[in-house]
Order: sequence, then structure tokens, then C-alpha cells
Amino acid sequence: MHKRPATRRRRPSARRVKCHRSYTIDEAARVTEFCKATVRRWIKSGLPTVQTIRPYLILGDSLIEFMRKNRPHQKCQPAECFCFKCRVPRKPALGMADYIAITGIGGNLRAICEVCGTLMHKRITLAVLGQIRGELDVTVVDRNSHLEEGP
Repeated sequence: MHKRPATRRRRPSARRVKCHRSYTIDEAARVTEFCKATVRRWIKSGLPTVQTIRPYLILGDSLIEFMRKNRPHQKCQPAECFCFKCRVPRKPALGMADYIAITGIGGNLRAICEVCGTLMHKRITLAVLGQIRGELDVTVVDRNSHLEEGP
């Protein structure tokens, strides 16, 4: 039987870590899908361990808290959307975006990434829409405009 190669996550996911369990470095690496060297670097940078001698034991609660605290947050400016392909906030290409109303107070901003051309989405309110209209050329699109009646 062939083993499927482990895929690496770009960001650590704390969802697979059990809070009432203790992990060795090897087990913590397997459950977070990172290599053992990364877990060792986390310990050097402040991940608390139960013992100061080897084998290090890491409490699940401590691992979850450390991963959530050290998760990189990238805030988008009002006129930016997060591009999942580039993995950074980007401005829309040509300064153009579409607004699709979902409720009476908000909707989705849809734009194309200026770097990679990927479609980006961002949930915004009408108040924010008023702010970004000076920076972006926003077209209000009917929510059901993509549906047409056939012959």
C-alpha cells in the first residue's frame, strides 16, 4: 500500500489538538502536520512544556493557546480584499469592484486581484461601502443578475 505524502499547512491548525492530552514533540508534529524541528522552535520561542528534561511533554491546552496566540493576522484596509492565492491583502485590479447586496445593511464586495488575477470576496456594510467609494470604482450589481430565463 502506498502512503500518501503528508501535506503541509501554511498556518498551524489547532483544531486537531486535544486539550486534555499531552504530546511529545513527535506527536505534536504529527497532529499539527508540521515537522519536529518546527515544534522544537516553538518550544524555544515560548511554548510551555511540562518537564524541563527530555522527553518534553506539551499539554494540549498549552499547544492550542500557543498556536492561536502566534497565528499571523493580516488586516485588510477598507479598500482591500484578502487574496487566498497570494495569501495577503491586495487592492482590486484597476481600482474596480462589484458590490452585491445581501441584506439591507451589508453585502459582498467582489474584485479581481491586481497581482494574480484571482477573484476575491469581502463582506462589507453599507457604511464601509460609502467610505471606499472614493478609493474604488464600485458597481452595484443585482444579486440575481446572473440568472436568466431560457427559451
